[in-house]
Amino acid sequence: MQNQQLWENFIAGNKLAADTLDTKIADSWKSCLRAKIDPYLIKPQKILSAAELFNKQQQYSKLIEVVREQIKMFETNFILEKPVFILTDETGNILWRDGNLQAQENANEFYFREGTMWTELNVGTNAIGIAIRTKQDEHVTSEEHYAFASRQWSCSASPILDEEGDVLGVLDISTLHNDSAKDALFWLTMLTQRISNTLIREELERRKELLQYCILHQPNELLCDTHFKLVSIPEKDSERYELGSDIHNYIDAKTIYKSEKIYFKNKLIGYKMHIFTKSSQPNKFYYPGVPTTNKAYSQFLKRVLKLASSNLPIHLFGESGTGKEVLARTIHYNSAVGGGPLVALNCGALNQDLLESELFGYAPGAFTGSNVKGQKGKIEQADGGTLFLDEIESMSMRMQTALLRVIEEKSIMPINGGPRKVSFRLITASNLDLRTLVQQKKFREDLFYRIYVCPVQIPPLRERMEDIRQLIVAFCKKKKWHMSWQDKLYSISCTYSWDGNVREFNNFLERLYLFYELQQPTDTQIRQLIEEGTLAPEVQKKTADSFLGSTKHKLPSKSKAKEAEKLQEVLEQNHYHISKTADELCISRTTLYRKMKKYGLKY
Repeated sequence: MQNQQLWENFIAGNKLAADTLDTKIADSWKSCLRAKIDPYLIKPQKILSAAELFNKQQQYSKLIEVVREQIKMFETNFILEKPVFILTDETGNILWRDGNLQAQENANEFYFREGTMWTELNVGTNAIGIAIRTKQDEHVTSEEHYAFASRQWSCSASPILDEEGDVLGVLDISTLHNDSAKDALFWLTMLTQRISNTLIREELERRKELLQYCILHQPNELLCDTHFKLVSIPEKDSERYELGSDIHNYIDAKTIYKSEKIYFKNKLIGYKMHIFTKSSQPNKFYYPGVPTTNKAYSQFLKRVLKLASSNLPIHLFGESGTGKEVLARTIHYNSAVGGGPLVALNCGALNQDLLESELFGYAPGAFTGSNVKGQKGKIEQADGGTLFLDEIESMSMRMQTALLRVIEEKSIMPINGGPRKVSFRLITASNLDLRTLVQQKKFREDLFYRIYVCPVQIPPLRERMEDIRQLIVAFCKKKKWHMSWQDKLYSISCTYSWDGNVREFNNFLERLYLFYELQQPTDTQIRQLIEEGTLAPEVQKKTADSFLGSTKHKLPSKSKAKEAEKLQEVLEQNHYHISKTADELCISRTTLYRKMKKYGLKY
């Protein structure tokens, strides 16, 4: 009776009346008073609709299932009078209820049932709301409740935590007209710990299976675990999304999206998320390489974009190091199947037997040492997306025949398995001229005409020397390297042909960073580092004569005449000042003298 008088004094406006209570209870009462919670409320403000409750119960179906199973195992340990078992989610929404029928009927009178949000600021001081806030076991006696309707009940609540200590839900035992819930708090704690352990163990198993899914399928969609936390992000969206964050952080009322469940052995392990927003700019050209400043290469990329919009097979060819993989990614992400997987395979990196199993996959137990579960081949993994086959010229005739059959029949036959239909965009690449290989009978002519529909010759770096500066800037940005001598580096770099193209140049920058991160090298030291990565026996052969058109191949006569004309023009402009002319041409004085002698130009 004394506590009843204390409560009446408090809700009448005497805040000091709560100071004799436990600190947590007193603080909660004061919070309810500040929030203007009606102590005589019958129907709480926040109650889920039938559809919302159904969706919540579907989302937390595993938690509900585990709670039911564990309560059955523990029910003989509880000595309770008129109990009601309550399970909420991490925000206090009641997901499931069970217990004494008379007690449940009483609870219905003030909406203590499924669908109601049972938090302090929705229904007043209660054990569930405090447990969510403190992440600890809590007990609230009947007279410690703030709302009048709850003051017939004694409640014990224990949070269910995940492996990171975050609240997954709260399990509550409430007893009507008695305080037996307090005596059950020890067993309730044991119960929620078992529930947490079960869920954590199963969550770790799901993550393992989801990781296996990512490895096998190389997905190019947003992948979430069962808690909708991002575990895989496509390369093109890497700056927009953050691993580990909740996908719902990127979704608002205006967002159009679709989720697709991922199952493993008939068990839900995660979700594929497809988000369609105006901000995604589907018409924006995606290019993962370093931006170009070369007009010819810009036109080349526009042609690539045009080809990407079709569904025709594309064949990339050019010198080593020109960036075939970058171009393959460019084509894929700007194509109609850009939302599907991009699966790449270097045909020259495997022997033909391994290549067959990698491409076509195999059924369970297909051969000794194989995965007992079988394995999807790269072609099947690319279903709905793009298959990129690099160094296709290294395929044996047998494998060429098998690939031709796949292209013609749109189906594959895994080793010891049955036929499976597939649909994918095909991109191939080679360092050699396939036309020559066909003439030499080293490549099937019929396969050649299947894959050589849209040939794309990638320009070498020496034909877009302006991009050397862009590569230097990008490298310094990546390494957070504040280099003050970029102009000097660019000038010297322009005197070499870079037969290994972008790959060779980036390797040179790595060496340069290793040795001269904190100091400025001399011209000789820079040239020595370039020489270390070249195949040519004499580095001086790799001068700006390649920039003018002379590479390791002999120049045609027209090119020679053009080079001689260019030299004559620059010499006359500088009044035959050798040093100025050499600097303008980005070559050494020795090279200039040699070229003048070669073309019979006067000194």
